[in-house]
Amino acid sequence: MKLSEHFDNSEFTCKCSKHCIANPDKELINKLEKLFSILNARDIIITSGYRCPEHSISVGGTVNDAHTRNIAADIIVHDVTGKQLTSEVIAAGAERAGFSGIGIISDTAVHVDIRNSSNYVNSHWFGDERTGNDNIKTFINAKKQIRITAMIDDHKYSGLLEED
Repeated sequence: MKLSEHFDNSEFTCKCSKHCIANPDKELINKLEKLFSILNARDIIITSGYRCPEHSISVGGTVNDAHTRNIAADIIVHDVTGKQLTSEVIAAGAERAGFSGIGIISDTAVHVDIRNSSNYVNSHWFGDERTGNDNIKTFINAKKQIRITAMIDDHKYSGLLEED
């Protein structure tokens, strides 16, 4: 079932042997779409969406984590040229998109979620699972960035300009 322009329900299905069906929160999908735009993505690949409690435990999560609540996704992102983005770039984009839970998993993979005080035990978490640092204030570089979009000969060009 199509959830949005770039995401389908099958991408969020649990990877367990039972293939438990996902029902991702609409806010999660909306923020992923916003992230798609912010990062000028060719694709966002959901490496893990919904997890049944048993599968979540088997991959190092918990019975009641954000994945079991349909409010999380682990992702990798390719830009429009096909280049895989770094986790730091993805995390900064996710913060701009309004995700309240962001965790760097590896050099190219990031956990994003839409936790808040009514759907999770803590309403904010920015962390780096590579180092165990669970107290990152921000992923956004202090440099100012603006998005530029131009139409030239019926072709759309878009990108970020960053202050030196």
